[in-house]
Amino acid sequence: MKRFLKPSFLPLITLICGVLTCLMRLWLFTIGKDDWGLLPVGIFPDVMCWILVAVTMAVLALGVQPLRGTTKYIQNFPASLPAAIGTVLAALGFCISSLVDLSASSEITNVCGAIMGFLAAGSLLALAYGRYKGLHPNMLFHGIVCVYLMIYLVSHYRLWSSCPQVQSYGFELLSIVFVMVACYQRLAFDAGKGNRRAYTFFSLATLFFCIATLPSCDNPAFFIGSAAWMYFTPCRLRISVPKED
Repeated sequence: MKRFLKPSFLPLITLICGVLTCLMRLWLFTIGKDDWGLLPVGIFPDVMCWILVAVTMAVLALGVQPLRGTTKYIQNFPASLPAAIGTVLAALGFCISSLVDLSASSEITNVCGAIMGFLAAGSLLALAYGRYKGLHPNMLFHGIVCVYLMIYLVSHYRLWSSCPQVQSYGFELLSIVFVMVACYQRLAFDAGKGNRRAYTFFSLATLFFCIATLPSCDNPAFFIGSAAWMYFTPCRLRISVPKED
């Protein structure tokens, strides 16, 4: 069992679990709602969704335990073209999401969220350039992204609070919470105080929930971009990373 829970296998395992959960939820939503506007509860795809959530979270919790070593940024996030591309995809997703929010409503919360979304996208582009070049980023960039994610969570929670079933909004809510915490963990690495176990857990949990939420989300670009960001930008998943001399 330990052989399959090596940290280096975790991104692929999480991706597979996310896709399976996405398929189960797609099946559930294909069945449709009843006369009361409710999804069927307790049937196979519904139950399997929650089983996969529990299994994935348990696998991640166990799989990150061997990670130890330095919290230095460059040793955990070396120069990488795939990581830079994943970050650019997140920036694109945030831009599309902000445009959708602007077109959907002129409320002050949506407008502020959209403005922060464009700023966050710009920050991600700067982070992508730095990752491609192997540079240590300024804390401000991930800080801006964190603020945007907090505003995004607050503005969308008002819509979810009227939903009668967790299946309708729970995965979307958890996706945003986890991506926000994962971004905060990256901010901690920028400050030289990162936690490899915490970042790996929250970033891969983000990957799982972002993929799983696609059948019911109202803004897929945001979640596809966030999933790409987390899949392509793990910290170095060697069990032990030696410290700098």
